[in-house]
Amino acid sequence: MALISLSKVFFGYNDNNLLDDVSIAFSDSEHVAIIGDNGCGKTTLLKLLAGDLLPDSGNVSSSASVYMLNQINVSNSKSGGEQQMFALMRALDQGADVLLLDEPTNNLDTDAKGVFFNQLKSYPKGVVIVSHDRELLQQMDKVIELKNGSLKVYGGNYDFYIEQKRTEADSINAKYANTQKSIARLNTTINIAQNTRQHHEFKQQKEVGNARRSRIEQNALKGKSQETEAKKRAIIQKKLDEQISLQKSLSDQMRCETIKIPVPNKPFYSKELISVSGLCFSCGNKAIFNNFDFVMYGQSRVRLAGKNGSGKSTLLKIICGSLRPLSGSVKTFGNIVYLDQYLSLLDKNKSIVENIMNISGCLKHDAHAIAANFGFRGDASKQIAGTLSGGELLKATLASVLGGDKQPDLLILDEPTNNLEIKSISILEDALNQYRGAILLVSHDDMFVKNIKTDTTVVLKCN
Repeated sequence: MALISLSKVFFGYNDNNLLDDVSIAFSDSEHVAIIGDNGCGKTTLLKLLAGDLLPDSGNVSSSASVYMLNQINVSNSKSGGEQQMFALMRALDQGADVLLLDEPTNNLDTDAKGVFFNQLKSYPKGVVIVSHDRELLQQMDKVIELKNGSLKVYGGNYDFYIEQKRTEADSINAKYANTQKSIARLNTTINIAQNTRQHHEFKQQKEVGNARRSRIEQNALKGKSQETEAKKRAIIQKKLDEQISLQKSLSDQMRCETIKIPVPNKPFYSKELISVSGLCFSCGNKAIFNNFDFVMYGQSRVRLAGKNGSGKSTLLKIICGSLRPLSGSVKTFGNIVYLDQYLSLLDKNKSIVENIMNISGCLKHDAHAIAANFGFRGDASKQIAGTLSGGELLKATLASVLGGDKQPDLLILDEPTNNLEIKSISILEDALNQYRGAILLVSHDDMFVKNIKTDTTVVLKCN
């Protein structure tokens, strides 16, 4: 059996340890996924396995042939999906003992993903992928979570991983509840001991006043009593400190990333939002739309589907006005906000609060309150948008668009999950399920589409 193994590996940039004393082995017989937040070191781990990077300390040993496919840079000569599919088929043809794939389903449409999944299932050797694609994760033998420099192995597919995470969360919640009880009990014990000591001291002072005991006897007894009680208090205080420390640790693990979308005071637009009639549009010599009609009404959720090159993103840009049709009529009504896959709506040179003010039209103190509702409290709300990670940028964008009273009547989303890790996708799903306006969506992520409950699918066909 061919193996790639890491033994006590450390690797980091500056003061950030991406891998901290990691030991693990990957074989030529398992299909394994590596998941984790953006920036946690997933791609770095793949490069260590491929031999493209050397660890700061520890050993990486291999008896396996390896082929690594990095995330591709899309050129203008071919569609992203065509380039990605060509690269994947070439990688599978290498016959490597261990195939390393970094976000392999990016840019693939539903049909292309189906072809790739079938090819991957029949690949007879080892595969290690980095991916946020939950359909792909569903087909893995193992899921490995990279967090805070450590790896945790879950011996099953994505469903198994989710079930285990729920069990872990239930355990953490139960332990947290126990610490609350222990802290309350220990505080009660301390209070009772303190009241008892004060009662004894008062009683002893009264006996001296009544001349039942000499002051020397009283001081001796008092000293001995205080020494005993001090030892008891120290023991109880140590237990209390341990429980408080444990509670803080558990609280950090329980930290919730969900957000709450307010219900606007005004009703959402419920009539015709988009009316496209007789649309014609070409790219070079290729006709994308020829006498195309499309209508969408308020508070509906519509998915645009179709193969790469069928014009899905083009139609969104025409509706938003960033592209002009050759002919035909395009009318829109109500307040519409367009979010592309790069979340470029925010001004990257302005702070989170400034962006919220500019986009939602609210006052500064309201913007701070909105930022806090989305997890940006205190100085965090002053962060410049251009410095935010993918997940933070998503939350800041949602805060700016959905955090106030002036929510749009229609959200247009173009591949919103493409550059997000799993945790951020869950946050986005939760936010969109709270949002009561209309959604027009282009996405190859079938699980995401299902989770946000789209009610209509419009399939575009290539001309």
